[in-house]
Amino acid sequence: MLSLALSPLSLSGLAPRSAVSSSRVAAPQMVQSKSMPMMEAPEHLQGMVGNVDFDPLGLSSPNNIKWMREAELKHGRMSMLAWTGYVAVDLGLRFPGARYAELNSFNAHDVVAKKELFLLLLWVGTFETIGASQIYDMSIDQSERKPGDFGFDPLRLLKSPEAPKYYEAELVHGRAAMLAFSAVVTQSALGNTAFPYF
Repeated sequence: MLSLALSPLSLSGLAPRSAVSSSRVAAPQMVQSKSMPMMEAPEHLQGMVGNVDFDPLGLSSPNNIKWMREAELKHGRMSMLAWTGYVAVDLGLRFPGARYAELNSFNAHDVVAKKELFLLLLWVGTFETIGASQIYDMSIDQSERKPGDFGFDPLRLLKSPEAPKYYEAELVHGRAAMLAFSAVVTQSALGNTAFPYF
């Protein structure tokens, strides 16, 4: 009985070695991630500006990568402006009027939120609504628009031969600004409200 169960296994051992090796298919080679060599590089990120193959949680996909790049650029640009404004106020730049004279950036939110914040949210919501259709068309490949491109290039930097360098610089600075703004607000919340916040 045992010999019947083992007979298929023993017959496979009788096959010539060349026959066994020729029937095997070569396994596809894993492309290593630049930032995390123990992981595979996501294929849909290849060729993108600023790509370092970093997506350990697998949040991006070929279907949402344009929308995610649009969000990254938008948040990076806003963080660069926010960090600059935050530091400028703490270095002494103020709106005219007694109401703003003694404010620092950290406690300005509570004072300004009573009136001005509603108007700011109204303006931001209006611009987001206007741009939503362009972003949607881009994300489903219905337009030639690139993520983050609103046609605003008064210095014609993106028409120059060095344009890829500017795209990458914007991404790197935007990523750094997102971290920097988070750090500045955290340090201010911990009690270090004067520049340089430590």
